[in-house]
Amino acid sequence: MPPVETKKPLSPDVQLSCVRYSPCGKVLAAAGHDGTVRRWDAADLTEMPKLAGHNGWVAWLAFHPDKTRLYSVDSWGKLLCRTYAEAMPKTAFEVPTAHDGWARKVAVSPDGKSVATIGRDGFVRTWDAATGAKQSEIAAGDDVLALAFHPSGSLVTGNLHGIVQVWEAGKVAKSFEAKEFFLVDRIQDVGGVRCLGFDAAGKTLFAGGSLPKSGGFVQGIPQLLTFDYATGSRGPLWKGAADPEGYIHDLHVTKAGAAILVTSGQPGNGKVLIWTPGEAAPSFVAAKPNCHSLDVSPDGKKLAVSATNANSSGNGKVKGKAGEYPANTSPIHFWTM
Repeated sequence: MPPVETKKPLSPDVQLSCVRYSPCGKVLAAAGHDGTVRRWDAADLTEMPKLAGHNGWVAWLAFHPDKTRLYSVDSWGKLLCRTYAEAMPKTAFEVPTAHDGWARKVAVSPDGKSVATIGRDGFVRTWDAATGAKQSEIAAGDDVLALAFHPSGSLVTGNLHGIVQVWEAGKVAKSFEAKEFFLVDRIQDVGGVRCLGFDAAGKTLFAGGSLPKSGGFVQGIPQLLTFDYATGSRGPLWKGAADPEGYIHDLHVTKAGAAILVTSGQPGNGKVLIWTPGEAAPSFVAAKPNCHSLDVSPDGKKLAVSATNANSSGNGKVKGKAGEYPANTSPIHFWTM
């Protein structure tokens, strides 16, 4: 059966960059553009006290597998580690300048010993998951946009120019090319690998992005590539239908090997899709205004997607009932799987 939308969306008063379920399944957390981490009881969606402590937009979240710690990074380059289940969480550590400027993503290694971050400064860094002490630093030589750990523990990144790199001992052990994800339009660099994922066995690499057609008011066709992780050969791919559909911003690979992904395009085009490599078309498609993040609960039964509020096209033409310009927010939509 396809997923069924079950609840009215949550309506936080802020835009959200990332939404994630805790590994214990009890908390739903989201990264806010107001510098806070929002939390809800995952069972009844009762809001918990929001977490302050960041300087700019909270860009991304990652939970530790020990089910007690939450990591977050922001647009000022800060890395924070806190507990998350209690009403007043405790800060385990913070690294105020994990990156010079925007820290884009954070991920936790499969063994739980390391936390990796990437930033606009072109560095890939790892930190001790318990203390925040720096473990390694790699000058990637490019704007790094996507981050993941392979199930074996190898660190994997995707960059602006459409290259996926596997890092071992600070050096590139292997790479995968998705150069069609990059375009120079006039003087603007457009595109890049935006998200990465693996099947449970680590045999298939998924890389999401766009086939950019123009800069400025960016137009592009979302595309998801698959690679054989051992050989580097390309596998099946999924491609959107039209230029306005934009980018794949986030993905989740199920235990069965299907990719759940979200897209965001111009103006206000967004979709939630489920596609299994080898299928001619997605088995599920739901249209929502620009979608930016998703996650599946640990039991595999719930899907949460952060999107954008309707009638907020950003061109100044849409007005509220009192003539005011509506603010952008990120409703969170839910489906049963």
